[in-house]
Amino acid sequence: MLLSTRKNKILAIGTSRLSDEEESDRVRLVNLLCVVGASVIFSIGLVLCHYLHWRPFVVVPLSVEFLLNASVLWLNHKNRYAAAAWLLYLLQCIMIAYLGIVLGRLLQLELVIILLIAIVYLIFRKKMHRILAVSAALVDLIILEVVYYNSSNAPSAIPVTRDVAFLIHALVLLAVIGIILLVSTPYVKSHDTNAELKRANHFIKIFVAQVTHELRTPLDSIHHVSQLLRNEIRKDQALKKIQSLVDIGWTVSSTARNIVNNVLNMAEIEAGKTPTVVTEAFKVIPFFEKISEVHQIIAQREKMSLQLVVDKDMPEVIYSDPLSINQIITNLMANAFKYGDKGGRVKLEIKKQGHAWQIIVLNTGPGIPLEKLDSIFDPFVTGRTGQIQGSGLGLFIVKTKLMSLNGSIHVESNPGRETVFTVTLPLREGQLRDLPDAGGTDADMISLQKLSVWVAEDDKLTAFLYSRFLKDMGCSFTIVANGLQLLDLAEKKCPGDCPDIIILDCHMPELGGEETIVRLKALPALNHIPIIVTTGDIYSDKVGRMLAAGARTYLKKPIDHLALQKTMMLYLNKLPQN
Repeated sequence: MLLSTRKNKILAIGTSRLSDEEESDRVRLVNLLCVVGASVIFSIGLVLCHYLHWRPFVVVPLSVEFLLNASVLWLNHKNRYAAAAWLLYLLQCIMIAYLGIVLGRLLQLELVIILLIAIVYLIFRKKMHRILAVSAALVDLIILEVVYYNSSNAPSAIPVTRDVAFLIHALVLLAVIGIILLVSTPYVKSHDTNAELKRANHFIKIFVAQVTHELRTPLDSIHHVSQLLRNEIRKDQALKKIQSLVDIGWTVSSTARNIVNNVLNMAEIEAGKTPTVVTEAFKVIPFFEKISEVHQIIAQREKMSLQLVVDKDMPEVIYSDPLSINQIITNLMANAFKYGDKGGRVKLEIKKQGHAWQIIVLNTGPGIPLEKLDSIFDPFVTGRTGQIQGSGLGLFIVKTKLMSLNGSIHVESNPGRETVFTVTLPLREGQLRDLPDAGGTDADMISLQKLSVWVAEDDKLTAFLYSRFLKDMGCSFTIVANGLQLLDLAEKKCPGDCPDIIILDCHMPELGGEETIVRLKALPALNHIPIIVTTGDIYSDKVGRMLAAGARTYLKKPIDHLALQKTMMLYLNKLPQN
């Protein structure tokens, strides 16, 4: 309570003499950005300084920026609101240009410039001020692009390892996402009846959805790289020394991906789209052990214990929607770690309850105030206390997912002791023969040597990850950037050297996935070749149209190594059909 009071006092600096509510909100936002900016400068600055060995060209500018940033609060206290807003804004512009020149591509600061342009209309009221501020941001962008272009064929300005560069890039991404949500949340949840404010609210929602959609690709790539690094560490014990860095990257990317997925799900819900339920059979214990394994890393970082308990009465195999179940548990576990006590415990329990089954997530901590229990499943309602922040979307997404699964959720909280979320779902028992791998086949034991795979993928990093996955499987492969190149490849090599399987991205330049499939299936030599579609959007009708055009199945991005391997074997008749 004391920390909350102090936080409110800091954000209210300079507002006591303002009668205009809109102007007061602008001052509060400037104060908030000042505090958040200081936190980001301090946290990311420490990482930069540590890994760059406290070099003066990094330490001195960051220290100066931190001190000048603090003076924003002093200017607002003196009622010099325009000066405070301009100092805050120009300070970030100058620092972005400086770090871009000094560090090159290490920080990938284009995203921060997008954020700067977004907040222009929130912290400046006058049209001329907005024009000047956007111009300053565009100048920054031009400087960055010129620096990046000139350094594209030159060695890195700062010699750091790939792991350190990856860690710093991940921290910057997470910081940008956090600031976007902090800035956008008050406007998204506004129910002001003023038509102009409603339109502004609508544009902010679009901005958040579009930016988070653009962030999904680099976040998925970071998650893929983390997965590959973890696999390499398992193979080579000499790499154990970097495991802590890899684990940090894994947890940061997992957290950021969950935030992005929640925002995108919120956009789907607001657009009136019903979540698609994809029901399949899966083994209970391995499925929940895998989820628990991911969260064990988070528990270790939070200095909390995590226990998984599976009821002995639970069937070995059940039918449900694994993707939705995973997201439900991820959101509940994220809350358990966020609001639990340091050194406390979290328990994930799976149990049978008559003709239903339950997911129970328990944590020890301060609990949820009784007056908030009825509203925690509403969008943008958070249990923030002190320094704990949240977007308020997680539990709303959980409730929406459960409605599509005909499930329910109940919460009990004893303040100061423990909080328990209980999810109840209808139980549909399966058999081992219902599993995609027939319940007994180990995918790793089946060789895919000499298998020929063609891949059409326009994203270079995703294409690189495909090459690593397919190489590990023992396949020979050819990767092209779009559908036209794939058709050219077919004309040159077929019918003498056709592939055994084709993997095709939904969205590609030159020639889209659907038309590519139609033209491939028109070729007699390729008509029988299985086509697997990959997509990050399973809620539109795009996937259905591609399946109707001749694709055998689809995989949701980011592609999981084992899921890709099992799907390929399934459609090459190396595993029994379901």
